[in-house]
Amino acid sequence: MSIPQTPTPPYPEYTDAVLDEPADYGILEQLIGTWVNVNPNKNATGWGLHTTCMPSPGTNTETIFGIFHFLCDDYTEELTFSPVSGGVRNRGGTNEQFAGAIEYRQSVQRVSDGVGIHEEVGMYLWLNEMYNHAATEESVIDDNGYPLIAIGAGANGPNFVPPYSIARSGTIPHGSGILLTGGFQQDVPGAPPFPTGTNSWSQPFIQSWPALQIANAPNLASSPLAISPSMGASALLTPPDGSTAVPLNLDEPAPAWAFDKSLPVTQPDSNLTYFQRIVADPHYPYSVRPDLRLRDAIKDQTISKYTLIQLTSKHDGGPQGGILNTPFVKKFADVTEMSLNMWLETVVEDDGTEVLQLQYEQIIFFEFMVGSNGQTTRWPHIQINTLRKKPTC
Repeated sequence: MSIPQTPTPPYPEYTDAVLDEPADYGILEQLIGTWVNVNPNKNATGWGLHTTCMPSPGTNTETIFGIFHFLCDDYTEELTFSPVSGGVRNRGGTNEQFAGAIEYRQSVQRVSDGVGIHEEVGMYLWLNEMYNHAATEESVIDDNGYPLIAIGAGANGPNFVPPYSIARSGTIPHGSGILLTGGFQQDVPGAPPFPTGTNSWSQPFIQSWPALQIANAPNLASSPLAISPSMGASALLTPPDGSTAVPLNLDEPAPAWAFDKSLPVTQPDSNLTYFQRIVADPHYPYSVRPDLRLRDAIKDQTISKYTLIQLTSKHDGGPQGGILNTPFVKKFADVTEMSLNMWLETVVEDDGTEVLQLQYEQIIFFEFMVGSNGQTTRWPHIQINTLRKKPTC
């Protein structure tokens, strides 16, 4: 049964008894617990994966730009969600909101050597619990409201309708703080849709998931490709001999040009040369499109339904979230935008038991250096993983 995206006025009347009620965490309650990688066979699709582009040593935006350092690593993680007791009261006069807060802590380690590569703390907020709080005799007296406000003022609104049902705030030690907002779709039948073959380059698989019609869902900026248009992504559709452009089929072996060591000499300024290391990476095709690993991780599973949470720092319209960075990060690798797709999947095991599984895809954009057209280049940093809850003793 789907939960409405936003509460519907008129809201219940606020009383002090509300302060003693347990917090409402909405669909976020399913997250509570500690999640770890699903990888019993130690195969590639069971690991998390990140792709990251960063300024290459010795480069700078003013004189030597466009050369980037590319990382693509497998990782494991532990992701813990802990409820904050009681609803968090936000007072707004006539309107009162009680947010259900769930604290999260994420710790990520590289598979190859066990070195920690990411730490993050923050909170997910369920924003759908609203109350109407009219003026009372006590509030008028205590707050010196008379004669400007009468007892009972505000009893009929206006009502604030939250534009987003879920928010996420977070902090990482690189020096960035995030605020993402968005919505959800609950109990979607079947497994999440992912592309195959050349569909990785076409709609709707280079956008957010519009078929779900989630209000204020992330826009095209959340494209799950590890190469953005401002980096020259269209080059991957054109073979080096200049023949008819054909989309790169990410379900076939990497093309021969990716391993052509003569390209830096024969085509030093070619975008194919520029992207060779991404396409030739041992993680291909996941180095180009990381969420294909999410697809492959569930290809042999039976998934009866899933809930999708979509959050972003930048909406097409309406109130915005945002990202703040320390001066160093702001100057040299400005983190400007972030989107999240999180799937909570009901997996039916061979014996008929149901297990909750979490898959996520985080798409972050760094902005540094300028391209040949003089515009700032947007560099995707993508993280994906498949997790299940750690058994409790």
